[in-house]
Amino acid sequence: MKIYQEITKLCRASFLKHIPTLLFLLTGVTVLPAHAQSGNQAKPEIFGTFRPVYAVSESRDRDGNTTTVSQLDARLQVNVAYRLRSDLQFRVRLAGRYSTEQSEFSFPLQSYTGPSGSYSAGVTTLDIIQLQWQAHPDLRITAGRFQNRHSLAGFIPRGLDRYYSANVGIAHTDGIWLQWNMNRNWRLDGVLNHNSVNGSSHAARAPMVFTEPASRVGAFANIGHRNTSGLWVQRELSISVFPRTFRRDGQWRNLTVITSRAMMRLPIHGAGAEYWAGAEIGFVPDAPSPADAGFPVASPLFETSSFAWQASAYANNLFERHTLGVYYGQTEPNWVSSFSYRANHTVSEFRYRYTINTWLNFEFRFRLRTDLYKRTDAAFTAREGDFYARFNVSF
Repeated sequence: MKIYQEITKLCRASFLKHIPTLLFLLTGVTVLPAHAQSGNQAKPEIFGTFRPVYAVSESRDRDGNTTTVSQLDARLQVNVAYRLRSDLQFRVRLAGRYSTEQSEFSFPLQSYTGPSGSYSAGVTTLDIIQLQWQAHPDLRITAGRFQNRHSLAGFIPRGLDRYYSANVGIAHTDGIWLQWNMNRNWRLDGVLNHNSVNGSSHAARAPMVFTEPASRVGAFANIGHRNTSGLWVQRELSISVFPRTFRRDGQWRNLTVITSRAMMRLPIHGAGAEYWAGAEIGFVPDAPSPADAGFPVASPLFETSSFAWQASAYANNLFERHTLGVYYGQTEPNWVSSFSYRANHTVSEFRYRYTINTWLNFEFRFRLRTDLYKRTDAAFTAREGDFYARFNVSF
């Protein structure tokens, strides 16, 4: 009874302010009675990943100064999943990000990350606290804190919009997620997510802010083809809406991000190898100006709209358990909603993976990142080349 009284009190005080708290309380209210009624004696399932990374980067800033940095990073993820009924599962995940360059340790439980879309090094937090209900064989509903990520397919996952928690990053979505197999061909993912007044829980770069009441709830929808075993590995179309999150000409405006992804199996046949090639494009019809996004440039492609794209190709299972991949992508100076890409950004990458066994693989990559345009107030374009080697351990 006290739990329900607390929920009522919070709602009266400020519904939007306490959405994350309400989600966690409601999860507890649902879980406890369900467990008591079911008499389920199932044991919790514990699993996770550990990812140590050695990285070296050499960068040149916009004044022409060069810097070389080497560091050790690591990310630990530990999941606990408990099946309350055959159609109902509770799951929580502890995630920690650590580095030789970190300044402190902290354990925040908050509803926002930094503008780049990740918690900083030294943070340990809960990035999944979810209740998942299989309401129907074709309908799944997830509530709480979850991972809703959409990237271009391949082992170099990058996304122009709702993709996060890559490499050693930590982020999440707080809200409600519906997954619906509409028919034998198409699946719909729909999300209503909470944005804190302090920021989003995934990438939302300047000048995006969430101070307006209408900006506290965002929406996302993705439709994708369910058949991924034939010619097409992936076919998806997404739309993401951030209401009243930036100002132009004295008025609050909505940021709407439209992206489309496709990956194809190439008709090249080898001894067990598969060859893929694909691309993603993105468009924002009403965007901040490049100057408002912090990148004044002389001749952008668009002034009040924005565009981004990426392309990648893979040789999978080449020479048994070896995979190679390359990709290139770029964003205009006012593309502000991506974890994978900064605004005014080009990225080129080569990556190699060796799958040692079912629970261990090794990767290394070479990557070059540059400014797409030279800022009008800068002497040089920024440039950064980096290398990393990492192990991915599953347990």
